[in-house]
Amino acid sequence: MDETVPHWTAGLSVDSYEPKEMSREEFQLLPRKQQKRIMKQEMWDRRADEFKEKQRQKNRDGRRRRKERVREGEIPPRRKAEDQTRTGHRFVIDMDFDDKMDDREIKSICAQVQRCYAANRQAARCVDLHITQLHGRCRERFDTGLSQHAGWAVEHIKMEDKEYPDLFPLESLVYLTADSPNVIETLDETKVYIIGGLVDKNRYPRLTLDKAERQGIQHAQLPIGRYVQMSTRKIMTVNQIFEMLLRFIDVPDWKAAFLDVIPARKLDNE
Repeated sequence: MDETVPHWTAGLSVDSYEPKEMSREEFQLLPRKQQKRIMKQEMWDRRADEFKEKQRQKNRDGRRRRKERVREGEIPPRRKAEDQTRTGHRFVIDMDFDDKMDDREIKSICAQVQRCYAANRQAARCVDLHITQLHGRCRERFDTGLSQHAGWAVEHIKMEDKEYPDLFPLESLVYLTADSPNVIETLDETKVYIIGGLVDKNRYPRLTLDKAERQGIQHAQLPIGRYVQMSTRKIMTVNQIFEMLLRFIDVPDWKAAFLDVIPARKLDNE
């Protein structure tokens, strides 16, 4: 029989264990599986404070390392809400592609949304960011694997299962898609710009463009090709697109916004 138990009970066995809540005789009369369960729970309770202190120390070390990186200029300091300016720009991340991704891609797209939230929190000029059609495995991933999203500030992100036509007038919607023949020149505060929440590996050409056309809404692509040369197809992660938009809002220079965000490996430097 396998007597393996978690690391906090290493070195102990149910045969020599002294239970806390009952006599040893009563403990020995219990089924083996129940003995193990009681031993694990009691040992966990005894070590809980030690585990919590280790976690607190880990958090302290993380904060210290971050302060050091800020001092060295590697990362910017966290921006306080009162130091931010709110613009009138509105953006949507459309999560209605749950069935087009495998489980690993679901984790990836949810992590990208998390980075969008972080970018909006740190931006000098923050925007209204809406996550729509959040359901299925993406919703489950946020509720279980990324449960900290429950504490995210609504001034930096709003997460809901509604579709964007239920939130905004159709005439205000513009779907950003690399397949569109239209190219935007600037960002209009009267418009709502939609980013497809999909890990795109060229499996679904025209997916977001076709959706926009079915819904009868405007569509356009960012003017990437006018300012930088790409060595690959103009496919970016969701957070990269969102960060480009934030950069352009802060300093209205498309080339600078693209070069700040696009990884060097995707640029054609010849």
